[in-house]
Amino acid sequence: MNKIQNLEERLQGTRNSLSTDRLDMSFGEIMSMYERDEIIIDPDFQRLFRWDTYQKTRFIESILIGIPVPPIFVAEDENGRWELVDGLQRISTVFSFFGILKNTQDKNNWIMCKGDLTEELENLACKDLPLKFQLNIKRATCRIEIIKWNSAFDMRYELFNRLNTGGSELTDQEIRNAIFRGVSKDFNIFLRKCAEHPKFIQLIQPTERQLEQLYMDELVLRFCALIDGQDDLSENISQHMTNYMKKAVSDSERIPQLQVKFEEMVELLHPVGKEVFRGSNNVFSTSLYDCVSIGITKYFEKYKNVRTDELIEKVNQLKESESFKKASGSASASKSRILKRIEVANEIFG
Repeated sequence: MNKIQNLEERLQGTRNSLSTDRLDMSFGEIMSMYERDEIIIDPDFQRLFRWDTYQKTRFIESILIGIPVPPIFVAEDENGRWELVDGLQRISTVFSFFGILKNTQDKNNWIMCKGDLTEELENLACKDLPLKFQLNIKRATCRIEIIKWNSAFDMRYELFNRLNTGGSELTDQEIRNAIFRGVSKDFNIFLRKCAEHPKFIQLIQPTERQLEQLYMDELVLRFCALIDGQDDLSENISQHMTNYMKKAVSDSERIPQLQVKFEEMVELLHPVGKEVFRGSNNVFSTSLYDCVSIGITKYFEKYKNVRTDELIEKVNQLKESESFKKASGSASASKSRILKRIEVANEIFG
């Protein structure tokens, strides 16, 4: 079979795994569906609504002057309800403008700033607009692209990843959480619980932006994917974490054991302090995070009773290792570098 035949089969197979439909709907109809809980914006996803007042005003202005609205993507669940996949910023802007956005009432009934084309919008809320303008917004139509329930979840992930057209791009972890919550929320809840562990936060010292973008959740997933899914390592760590989470959300039985391993690792490393995952430049290093967390977890029985100064000595030994340095730096997310870091972790901690 030649390359072109392989290409045709691969493309056809991928197309067959995707089942879609499309509708043109008014924002008023979408709002009514939302109020009847027929279109779901999950609270974990909804908190990612982060357009500023200028971006929101610009979108409302676009609707009022008749600029076409880009398509919104939803995923149909097993009950026929729609879960928002792409279009969070646009949908949430309209919902909050009319004061119906759930779970985040503080974002409702916001006041516009000057529009790019209509300065007169400044200081106006929805209730201040003439009724005909409010109705213009509700009657504005939007194309809804529906990803049917029988579509492959990895294809839903790819759609979200490629078609995330909002003003603030989502991180890989935000996308994973949004897509895979449709299978089961147990694993998402587990990631969130671990991410909020006070001692873990003290070790990582995340910025506010990192917290907002679920960086802590991603680090927990990274730990799980390398400890529990090492044998299926993909060519790229981000893709590996996606593949691992796709499997993990369907297998809640693994969660208790993973939680124990994660908490043991955090408790043991917490006395070492935030320097444990930082190199000479005092910047957090995912390469150090991989090596230290894996090494400590794999050989936990050996280290659970050692003094903190002995543990620090081991970590410093790792940082000074030439093998570790070669497996870090550029291309550190590749499979070969990660496997090398795991090898180094076994050498140093084992």
